Amino acid sequence: MLINVPKAIFKGRSSVLIEKEAAVFKGQLASRYPWLSKYAIEVILKESRATMESILELERTEVEKARRLFSAGKYQKALQLVEEQTRKDPQDVEAWYLKGEIMFKLGENEAGFKAFAKARGNSQRSPRV
Repeated sequence: MLINVPKAIFKGRSSVLIEKEAAVFKGQLASRYPWLSKYAIEVILKESRATMESILELERTEVEKARRLFSAGKYQKALQLVEEQTRKDPQDVEAWYLKGEIMFKLGENEAGFKAFAKARGNSQRSPRV
Protein backbone atom coordinates (compact mmCIF):
# COMPACT_ATOMS: atom_id res chain seq x y z
CA MET A 1 0.00 0.00 0.00
CA LEU A 2 1.32 3.42 -0.97
CA ILE A 3 0.48 6.33 1.32
CA ASN A 4 1.23 9.93 0.44
CA VAL A 5 2.56 11.64 3.54
CA PRO A 6 2.23 15.43 3.49
CA LYS A 7 5.45 17.39 4.01
CA ALA A 8 3.43 19.72 6.23
CA ILE A 9 3.73 17.25 9.11
CA PHE A 10 7.49 17.94 9.30
CA LYS A 11 9.21 20.99 10.78
CA GLY A 12 10.96 22.89 7.99
CA ARG A 13 13.70 20.92 6.29
CA SER A 14 13.84 18.21 8.93
CA SER A 15 12.35 14.86 9.84
CA VAL A 16 10.97 16.23 13.11
CA LEU A 17 7.21 15.86 13.32
CA ILE A 18 4.91 18.76 14.11
CA GLU A 19 2.73 17.09 16.71
CA LYS A 20 -0.48 18.92 15.80
CA GLU A 21 -0.09 18.18 12.07
CA ALA A 22 0.92 14.57 12.78
CA ALA A 23 -2.20 14.11 14.92
CA VAL A 24 -4.39 15.37 12.08
CA PHE A 25 -2.64 13.01 9.67
CA LYS A 26 -3.12 10.07 12.06
CA GLY A 27 -6.83 10.89 12.18
CA GLN A 28 -6.99 10.94 8.39
CA LEU A 29 -5.26 7.57 8.18
CA ALA A 30 -7.61 6.06 10.78
CA SER A 31 -10.70 7.33 8.95
CA ARG A 32 -9.51 6.29 5.45
CA TYR A 33 -8.10 2.93 6.52
CA PRO A 34 -10.16 1.77 9.51
CA TRP A 35 -8.44 -1.62 9.54
CA LEU A 36 -5.13 -0.02 10.53
CA SER A 37 -4.32 -0.39 14.21
CA LYS A 38 -2.84 2.48 16.24
CA TYR A 39 0.44 0.55 16.17
CA ALA A 40 0.33 0.33 12.36
CA ILE A 41 -0.26 4.08 12.13
CA GLU A 42 2.73 4.71 14.42
CA VAL A 43 4.85 2.46 12.19
CA ILE A 44 3.73 4.48 9.15
CA LEU A 45 4.83 7.69 10.88
CA LYS A 46 8.13 6.14 11.94
CA GLU A 47 8.82 4.99 8.37
CA SER A 48 7.78 8.41 7.06
CA ARG A 49 10.35 10.07 9.31
CA ALA A 50 13.06 7.66 8.16
CA THR A 51 12.16 8.27 4.51
CA MET A 52 12.21 12.04 5.02
CA GLU A 53 15.63 11.80 6.68
CA SER A 54 16.92 9.76 3.71
CA ILE A 55 15.60 12.36 1.26
CA LEU A 56 17.17 15.19 3.24
CA GLU A 57 20.51 13.35 3.41
CA LEU A 58 20.52 12.99 -0.38
CA GLU A 59 19.86 16.73 -0.74
CA ARG A 60 22.60 17.83 1.69
CA THR A 61 25.82 19.22 0.30
CA GLU A 62 29.15 17.73 1.31
CA VAL A 63 29.76 20.69 3.60
CA GLU A 64 26.37 20.24 5.28
CA LYS A 65 27.14 16.55 5.83
CA ALA A 66 30.56 17.46 7.23
CA ARG A 67 29.01 20.09 9.51
CA ARG A 68 26.64 17.45 10.93
CA LEU A 69 29.56 15.07 11.54
CA PHE A 70 31.53 17.91 13.17
CA SER A 71 28.59 18.71 15.45
CA ALA A 72 28.41 15.04 16.42
CA GLY A 73 32.11 15.07 17.39
CA LYS A 74 33.19 12.96 14.40
CA TYR A 75 36.01 15.28 13.46
CA GLN A 76 38.10 12.94 11.32
CA LYS A 77 35.13 11.92 9.16
CA ALA A 78 34.10 15.57 8.83
CA LEU A 79 37.66 16.47 7.83
CA GLN A 80 37.67 13.78 5.13
CA LEU A 81 34.49 15.18 3.57
CA VAL A 82 35.71 18.76 3.76
CA GLU A 83 39.09 17.92 2.25
CA GLU A 84 37.37 16.08 -0.59
CA GLN A 85 35.16 19.14 -1.17
CA THR A 86 38.12 21.56 -1.19
CA ARG A 87 39.83 19.33 -3.78
CA LYS A 88 36.69 19.36 -5.95
CA ASP A 89 36.06 23.09 -5.47
CA PRO A 90 39.07 25.00 -4.16
CA GLN A 91 36.98 28.20 -4.08
CA ASP A 92 34.35 26.81 -1.64
CA VAL A 93 34.43 29.34 1.20
CA GLU A 94 32.20 27.29 3.52
CA ALA A 95 34.36 24.19 3.10
CA TRP A 96 37.56 26.09 3.93
CA TYR A 97 35.93 27.77 6.93
CA LEU A 98 34.69 24.44 8.29
CA LYS A 99 38.11 22.93 7.70
CA GLY A 100 39.54 25.69 9.86
CA GLU A 101 37.07 24.94 12.65
CA ILE A 102 37.87 21.23 12.47
CA MET A 103 41.61 21.82 12.52
CA PHE A 104 41.32 24.00 15.63
CA LYS A 105 39.21 21.34 17.32
CA LEU A 106 41.92 18.78 16.50
CA GLY A 107 44.59 21.07 17.96
CA GLU A 108 46.11 21.86 14.56
CA ASN A 109 46.05 25.63 15.04
CA GLU A 110 48.44 26.56 12.22
CA ALA A 111 46.44 24.51 9.72
CA GLY A 112 43.27 26.09 11.11
CA PHE A 113 44.61 29.61 10.54
CA LYS A 114 45.65 28.67 6.99
CA ALA A 115 42.18 27.29 6.22
CA PHE A 116 40.53 30.44 7.61
CA ALA A 117 42.87 32.59 5.52
CA LYS A 118 41.95 30.57 2.42
CA ALA A 119 38.23 31.02 3.20
CA ARG A 120 38.71 34.76 3.69
CA GLY A 121 40.72 35.06 0.46
CA ASN A 122 38.11 33.14 -1.50
CA SER A 123 35.27 35.21 -0.07
CA GLN A 124 36.97 38.43 -1.16
CA ARG A 125 37.30 37.08 -4.70
CA SER A 126 33.73 35.76 -4.86
CA PRO A 127 31.23 38.01 -6.63
CA ARG A 128 28.53 39.34 -4.32
CA VAL A 129 24.95 38.42 -5.20
